[in-house]
Amino acid sequence: MNIDFVKVEVLMAEEYISVLREQLHEHGFLHYGNQDNVLSYTKYKHYSRPLEFASLEMSVPIESECLQTVCKAEFRCMIHQVEKVKKIIHDLHPSECPVMYFIPILD
Repeated sequence: MNIDFVKVEVLMAEEYISVLREQLHEHGFLHYGNQDNVLSYTKYKHYSRPLEFASLEMSVPIESECLQTVCKAEFRCMIHQVEKVKKIIHDLHPSECPVMYFIPILD
């Protein structure tokens, strides 16, 4: 079995989705067959609570629980592109540790 591609999932606010798509497109990461800019996203509810050692930049008090609407962007890239994709996500994501997953796609 070959693993040439990974599915990327990243959680972020909707206003960052188009910037993410543009950055990934500039590097040629969103091609699929005869299409480019291939990225999808869905809105859903995200629940989290900052831990006591969370950054002071958090906008919610430590004692608060947070339920917010976020988006999950999904796209695929080649496995050798993962480090560059991670850098793009880290550079534009407002959180210091964005939630992102890289899931192998079996051929």
